Amino acid sequence: MVFVVLGTGCDKSEQAGQRSGDSSLSAPVRVKTVEVRRTRIPRTIEVVGTLHGDEELTISSKVAGRVIDVQADLGDRVTGGSVLARIDPVDYQLEVNRRENALAEALASLGLSTLPPDDFDVDTISIVERARLQADNASARVERAKRLFEQNPPLIAEQEYQDLQTAYQVAKQDWKVARLNARSQLAAARLRKSELDVAREQLANTRIVAPPLLEGRRFAIASRSITPGEYVREATPLFRLILDDRVKFRGGLPERFAQEIRTGQTIFLELAGHPAPVEGRVSRVSPVVDIATRTFQIEALFENPDQTLKPGAFAKGFIQIGFDEGLPVVPASSVYTFAGIDKVFSIREGRAVEHVVRLGPTLDDGWVVIREGLDGIQTIISDNPQRVFDGAPVVVTTD
Repeated sequence: MVFVVLGTGCDKSEQAGQRSGDSSLSAPVRVKTVEVRRTRIPRTIEVVGTLHGDEELTISSKVAGRVIDVQADLGDRVTGGSVLARIDPVDYQLEVNRRENALAEALASLGLSTLPPDDFDVDTISIVERARLQADNASARVERAKRLFEQNPPLIAEQEYQDLQTAYQVAKQDWKVARLNARSQLAAARLRKSELDVAREQLANTRIVAPPLLEGRRFAIASRSITPGEYVREATPLFRLILDDRVKFRGGLPERFAQEIRTGQTIFLELAGHPAPVEGRVSRVSPVVDIATRTFQIEALFENPDQTLKPGAFAKGFIQIGFDEGLPVVPASSVYTFAGIDKVFSIREGRAVEHVVRLGPTLDDGWVVIREGLDGIQTIISDNPQRVFDGAPVVVTTD
């Protein structure tokens, strides 16, 4: 702040004396004084960064095809599960039908109408059960023949007995083969079911939908990159969605502040076009320092129910790390700034004493915090500090 130097009404010799700093030629300057106040102010660290959505994601196509309908556009807000667009489903419906027929055929070969559970006993399948009954019958015939053959003299010929034994072994092998075939056909049926599930999933994926969300939250459509009639391939980006009812501020800080930043600390953001600072909380602090920039990243969360904070915007933040106690506070009118140097004046033995100060923030009542330069000073000149200089004679007035 640069102040305009005003005339004091003294004669030319007095002005010359003031410019030369010769206080013996200067008439006393009438000034007013004010007591220096002491206050407690937050101690903050400044950080710059960018706003991001609470969640940002790109929706891509899972299947290839021609877009037949687009139901969401830039700026729209959608709930989880909302349909954003549709791809022509005809080819995928035909594939589902083909897979359903293949599964039905596989099950019919087993005499089943539905796919059984994993612990299904294949012996209950009619073909396997028939083979088992034939093996049991052959076994019973062998047992009867054995008793007859062991009679003395044998009641059946040895060749007949051996033929029955051979028939029993063949029946047992037929049963085993039937079980193996049933298991193979059952595995094939399960494969057909898996292929059907894939086909149904691809058919469902012709509907482009927003991911599921907690009740009450909605995505904002940040961009749309398709039009009806366009042919898209798998993994083609279609929409970019943002959750902006809560935003994240991300910025970098010099490593010297690494021991002072913690999660939960208050942070105030200043944004262009926003009428007042926005309060949030530090939510994450990076555990590492970037070796290239010697900075570490922080993240802060801000509630944004009215969507006034825009993801992508530049922001300046002030992280509150503590408080400074007993800092001097003076009226802004008592500070004289020239050539980038800030000064205030006190009085000692009827003469002005110059103090070069370092300013802090300006308070709501127009007083400004002095961070350095006023140690031990209780009273200062409060008005028109540009009229005096170091060593100038002054007289205090109350009018």
